[in-house]
Amino acid sequence: MTARKINRTLAATLLAGSMAMASNAFAAPNVVTTIAPVHSITQAIMGDVGKAHMLVPQNASPHSADFRPSQAKALQKADLVIWIGPDIETFLIDPLKTLPKKAHLLELMDAKDIIRLPLRSGNDWEKHSHGDHDDHHDEHAHDKHDDHDHKKHDDHAHDKHDDHDHKKHDEHAHDKHDDHDHKKHDEHAHDKHDDHGHEKDRMDNHIWLDPQNGIAMAKAIANELSEHDPDNAATYTKNKDAFIAEMNKVIAEGKTDLANLGKRPFLVFHDAYHYLEERFGLEAVGSIMLQPGVMPGAARVKQIREKLSKTKATCLFTEPQFSDKIVPVLVENTTTKLGALDPIGRAQKAGPQLYADLIRYNIKSLKTCLSTN
Repeated sequence: MTARKINRTLAATLLAGSMAMASNAFAAPNVVTTIAPVHSITQAIMGDVGKAHMLVPQNASPHSADFRPSQAKALQKADLVIWIGPDIETFLIDPLKTLPKKAHLLELMDAKDIIRLPLRSGNDWEKHSHGDHDDHHDEHAHDKHDDHDHKKHDDHAHDKHDDHDHKKHDEHAHDKHDDHDHKKHDEHAHDKHDDHGHEKDRMDNHIWLDPQNGIAMAKAIANELSEHDPDNAATYTKNKDAFIAEMNKVIAEGKTDLANLGKRPFLVFHDAYHYLEERFGLEAVGSIMLQPGVMPGAARVKQIREKLSKTKATCLFTEPQFSDKIVPVLVENTTTKLGALDPIGRAQKAGPQLYADLIRYNIKSLKTCLSTN
């Protein structure tokens, strides 16, 4: 081999090694996410830097998901695991205890600036538990509903809701959300919650359905990725800023589309939409399922039909993750219209745009059904 050929070979080898080192230096961390909205926000922040793994299929509910060998394999390779928290992805509680030492866990429920609301209580919300109460407790609580004097509670919390000046609350809590002292709000809500015999720390974990929380989640994810991968921090920051701009548009669209619909009563399939309602000044009057995945029995069906009639509910919203076979029975001989809300994003294409598409889908569904005369 001539000296020239040797030099060319050596140069090529050095260049290849240099490119490999550069590639390794800028390689994204191995990121594992749980539900589709979390995956979407994460992927929006990562952009072209890398691909996040999604554990929970879009056609499944995280409340009833099973842990599979493929998920265990993904977790063992993870540098970063991003989830909402143990009250949503209960199937991960034990597997996360076996994470490799290198892996870091980001729990979005505890992220900075996350707005947290207490689980709703009173009327149809008091047994909503995500599995904390068994069926016997539910039957006992419903069959002897009057013993708990929920009528008195409803008079205080629902019939006299206007005494709280809901319009003023909306202007304060939505239009100027950042100015609202949420710590004080949480303390007030928790203290009131205890007055009705509920645990002080029981919060609604469907935080992602408030797009303002989506912004807070994006910030937390961008910070975490930048810490693990400082070489790509500028990209993560740029993508975060673009995501925030998009979500601010979504919030503005929602406020316009759902204006003046706050007094239209409706029922949801399960109590997942408290954050979405709070953001846009709406309020559901009840849910079909009191526990996710537990379909109502005959007594509960009767209660739902009575509520639809009594409240003259405009809409009843189903969900794609759960069977809707019972719905025709519920709305038969009522004026209630049917709509669909999606807490996860089953109908949307997985990826960085899913989250914004999901919020827009739910806004459109609410507007379409609630605007019906």
